[in-house]
Amino acid sequence: MTRLRPGRLRAAAIGIAGALLFGACAPPLPQAEPDPTPSELPPVLSESQESAVLTAVGEAISAADKARDPKLLRGRVMGPALAMRTSQLNAAARLKNDKLIAQLPVDVDQQVVPTTQAWPRTSYAVSVRPDDVGLPRLMALEQAGARDEYKLWAWARLFPGITMPNFADSTIGSPAVAGDDDSLLVTPVDAVAQYADVLNVGKSSAFVATFPGTDPYRDLLASLNAAQNSRLATAAGKQTMTFTSSPEQVRAVRTSDGGALVMGALTAIRTQTAEAGAKIMPEAPTEVALFGATTPANSLKTTFQVVVALYIPPADAKGPVQVLGNEQVATAVAVK
Repeated sequence: MTRLRPGRLRAAAIGIAGALLFGACAPPLPQAEPDPTPSELPPVLSESQESAVLTAVGEAISAADKARDPKLLRGRVMGPALAMRTSQLNAAARLKNDKLIAQLPVDVDQQVVPTTQAWPRTSYAVSVRPDDVGLPRLMALEQAGARDEYKLWAWARLFPGITMPNFADSTIGSPAVAGDDDSLLVTPVDAVAQYADVLNVGKSSAFVATFPGTDPYRDLLASLNAAQNSRLATAAGKQTMTFTSSPEQVRAVRTSDGGALVMGALTAIRTQTAEAGAKIMPEAPTEVALFGATTPANSLKTTFQVVVALYIPPADAKGPVQVLGNEQVATAVAVK
């Protein structure tokens, strides 16, 4: 059984004041109870229940890792996480190399408990470091319906040195944020789409001011793109990479300052081409495993599942959207 440590969340104080005035001679008329505001809704999970969910998810992942069998994930992993983990497990099985499977510890340093009364419901957790050199994982767990189990929906590796935003204490809970919430500097759906545009065209993007400077993911992509274009240039070739977002693949939760933590899934397609007669082979181990016995040609198309984590400040706050982390896993490799 995986040991879980209590989350360390900063509490946010909430004050609720009210008064009722009654007539002296007549009984009060029945009053309709107003719907509670998001800050008044109780958390739908206790910290111990969240810990139990993480333990169950961790046990399913461990069983699948040990057997290198993605079918064992089905009851506890879904969405982008299922696509990424399935690819890693299949690659590990084909190459007999468990190092291709990302570590996903469910010992946690921080839990973000939802107050969402309807479904789907999404909770979040930040893991401990998986090893001495690993980076903590931000995980989103989702319950699709009242009779469904919570499942791991996505994970992202947090960048070195980032500071996570603060959230309400788990006894209070944190409300979900709609994809089109306009109380933020940028809506969650727009923020993910705009970041995809920045990944696609860099400094030429109309949204580069929303994500000023750079981040480790953009730096890595630039380095890899330069290396691959240098390699392909020897055969009159080139590489392009295109990122696409989807509104349905965005999840967000309120931070204690009125901003939002956002996780969004992107699809990335990398296309490599060279002159006639050239043969382009994948290089990364997972991509080699996915390519398998396919006959190489002068083109190669690789599809990636990408998850990004963002912090969006409230609309009246100063400061840009912050990129907190990402995960990228190849899910398909084929001759174009």
